[in-house]
Amino acid sequence: MKKYVFQCALLVLLATAVSACQSTVEKTPLVHAHRGGMALYPENTIPAMIHAVSIGAPVLELDLHVSKDHQVVVSHDAYFHAVKAYTPTGDTIPEEQMKSYKLYAMDYDSISKYDVGTHPNPRFPQRKSLKCKVPLVSELIDSVENYTKTHSLPLVSYNIEIKSDPSKDGIFTPDYKTFADLCISVLLTKKLGNRLLVQCFDVRTLNYLHERYPALRLSYLVEDHVTSFDEQMKRLSFTPQVYSPESDLVTKELVQKAHARHMEVAPWTVDNRSDVFRLKQLGVDAIITNQPDSVMHWLH
Repeated sequence: MKKYVFQCALLVLLATAVSACQSTVEKTPLVHAHRGGMALYPENTIPAMIHAVSIGAPVLELDLHVSKDHQVVVSHDAYFHAVKAYTPTGDTIPEEQMKSYKLYAMDYDSISKYDVGTHPNPRFPQRKSLKCKVPLVSELIDSVENYTKTHSLPLVSYNIEIKSDPSKDGIFTPDYKTFADLCISVLLTKKLGNRLLVQCFDVRTLNYLHERYPALRLSYLVEDHVTSFDEQMKRLSFTPQVYSPESDLVTKELVQKAHARHMEVAPWTVDNRSDVFRLKQLGVDAIITNQPDSVMHWLH
């Protein structure tokens, strides 16, 4: 009898070990198309997002700024960048003057006239170029939702960054609370539920969002190579759903610490095959990439 009990217990232990091993090996990180996949299509544009959806990217990553007339627009930069945009008359933007082309100083009607799709991006020479405008976030989400519905595709999720920073307050953006409220007021009208994740580097904004909108899923963006994980977390008044570090910060210990706090780990921005496999082996939950097509292929 004792021998039988011992054998059963041994089998249970072996089954548990095998199951744990399989779950580690079989776990596939969720792919986030960074700015819609900026290596493939003009960043943060509707064509980029539609293309990402069409190739099966499950999550779209994008950035928000605000115009002079308080319209919430999709743009990584707070101004029209010299290597990303042409003026409404087709002229290039002088690099030394580009920060004077700030979105927060223009009404959306003016912003929408700039071409942010045909200027070659030297970082991604194979990227498709086509004339695009800076979209309103409401327009972008509606376009994606309509596309998935029309083509009977799975619903996608959105990882949306509010680009606030103390150095930008009152110059390139409203104050951080006004900025956050303007963005969230639009996003909540889309009724995305758990398909919406809001990310930010600015801990002021994250703490405010958690206090003001407690049901919102939040992601803590981190690029601090000096401060420890524990010290970083002390800057927040809560524990967010996602911890999103620059990819070279990710170690096994970091992943374990984040998971111990019930946070998912979503490193950025990962375009190298060896980095993708390293992060997968470390057990990250998502990978943010400019090349969603390649990363999805490598992972599967």
